[in-house]
Amino acid sequence: MALIKYITDVEIAFGAIEKLPEACRASGMTKPLIVTDAGVKAAGILATAIQAMGDMPHAIYDGTPSNPTEAAVREATVIYKQSGCDGLIALGGGSSMDCAKGAAITVSHEGPLKTYATIEGGSPKITAKVAPLIAVPTTAGTGSEVARGAIVIVDDGRKLGFHSWSLVPKMAICDPALTVGLPSGLTPPPAWMPSHTAWKHSWPPHTTRQPMGLHWTV
Repeated sequence: MALIKYITDVEIAFGAIEKLPEACRASGMTKPLIVTDAGVKAAGILATAIQAMGDMPHAIYDGTPSNPTEAAVREATVIYKQSGCDGLIALGGGSSMDCAKGAAITVSHEGPLKTYATIEGGSPKITAKVAPLIAVPTTAGTGSEVARGAIVIVDDGRKLGFHSWSLVPKMAICDPALTVGLPSGLTPPPAWMPSHTAWKHSWPPHTTRQPMGLHWTV
């Protein structure tokens, strides 16, 4: 068991998912909305999370697309408000986390989501009123569980970034067991991505040839 206390508290251990109710209570949640996708549900991971929740009330949104959209954020927001939720659990990869971060904004701030996009000057408009968020990654390497940003395709088709320290998850629960049931093709690539990116950005920009490994697509 490893607990890293920094901007986000990060719990890393096999079986860490069992700490989900405790993390919710520590974040002030009494009825969270679980934001996930069909693939995570099909893999049985959603059922594992629900079992870990025990008798804690919760609602579920499992319609996150592979590239989160403003429409998906709206759908999650409707469920959140109708169910009387007071926080969010992002269960899945970067898509579910970004969708949950978008919902964290819209459940607590007025106006369309694009109002809060960084390119629209919206970052300062994202306040500490955002709904608390706990991230439970099911892939290794996305980094969204400790990041302050999200990428969402808004209604006009633009893929926009949303950035604020208020969007950083209160806690990240990293349970390696949650990756076991994923298709083999989804497990290694996300783990390689941070190293791939680091290598690429550390290569001198004046160099015209790069090592073969830097051209691998993950």
